[in-house]
Amino acid sequence: MATLTETAMSVRKLIKFSLLGVAIFLTFKFGLFVYNTYIRVVNPPPPPPPTVAFGKLPKMAFPEKLHPELTLRLETPTGGTPSLGDRAEVLLMPQIRPSFSALDESKITAGKLNFRNQPSEITERRYKWESSEFLPSTLEMDIVSGSFILKRNWQADPTILSNKRLPGKEETELEVKNWLKQIGLGNDELDLGKIEITYLTFSSGQYTKAVSLSEADFVQADLFRPDINDLPILTEEPSKGVVRVIFSGSDEAEKRIVQAEYNYFPVNTEETASYPIKTASQAWRELQTRQGYIASIGNNPENVISIRRIYLGYFDNTTPQGFLMPIIVFEGDNGFFGYAEAITSEWLELPPASGGLNTPN
Repeated sequence: MATLTETAMSVRKLIKFSLLGVAIFLTFKFGLFVYNTYIRVVNPPPPPPPTVAFGKLPKMAFPEKLHPELTLRLETPTGGTPSLGDRAEVLLMPQIRPSFSALDESKITAGKLNFRNQPSEITERRYKWESSEFLPSTLEMDIVSGSFILKRNWQADPTILSNKRLPGKEETELEVKNWLKQIGLGNDELDLGKIEITYLTFSSGQYTKAVSLSEADFVQADLFRPDINDLPILTEEPSKGVVRVIFSGSDEAEKRIVQAEYNYFPVNTEETASYPIKTASQAWRELQTRQGYIASIGNNPENVISIRRIYLGYFDNTTPQGFLMPIIVFEGDNGFFGYAEAITSEWLELPPASGGLNTPN
């Protein structure tokens, strides 16, 4: 029979070996965890493929523009094209279907813009109103999408150039948003959008930039959609917002806005799908071979452009296509912007025939 001392020694040995076993087990588990983590870092599992949940998308309908031959030089900070990832999100832009009430609803908006007469039909979805109530004015509207162009012939009233009550930056921002609310077109997204202010003079039949408010004849406000997925949203003219309003200095409310364009279409940020995208180098070759879109040559009279930045963005078309789709943006010196379609060609279809509102010069 074991003595009490022998039993105590046996228990101590058991505890000692048990602790040693636990230490060895924990060391093994920790080593296995470190090894697995290292393997995942060195050889990460491939991400799931893009969802392409919308199926094939319409090929982007860039506007048609004639440009001179350009010499494009890649002069990014790295000297090459960046990695933009292998996919990008596409967002649904719910299409408004033609309805029997579309014209009546457009007449309500026209009435809020002081056009109360009957419009003339340009096409099945484009109508034109004319009025001389305050100034000779025209309003052209796409009654399906709701986009419109308002022009007032302010030259018919010489006092408009002599009145210099032009709004400053903060006042202009407030006037734009209040005006949109008054005509029933304001919303939370536009309230969050940035506004760019430009001072204008008018000479030789066209608007040109003024140096300051004190030298300006008009104030132009461009309202842009806020960024989505941390990506900028660009229009066919990068300096032009989805809403553009030109204010005069008139004290009369009906003569305050001399020109306005509205091309805002809602985006459903809850309905998205990921799609494979081209590499930046592929898009660069397309831009060089005139397969992309030159949104702005900028102030480059020699037509030699240095590209400084390449990044992803979204293209906000004046003709809604049903989706907000990504583009690869090439930004250069002196206001140059070029775009290339980002989605790979196997997921694109030919664009539908254009039925939207074409912006006149």
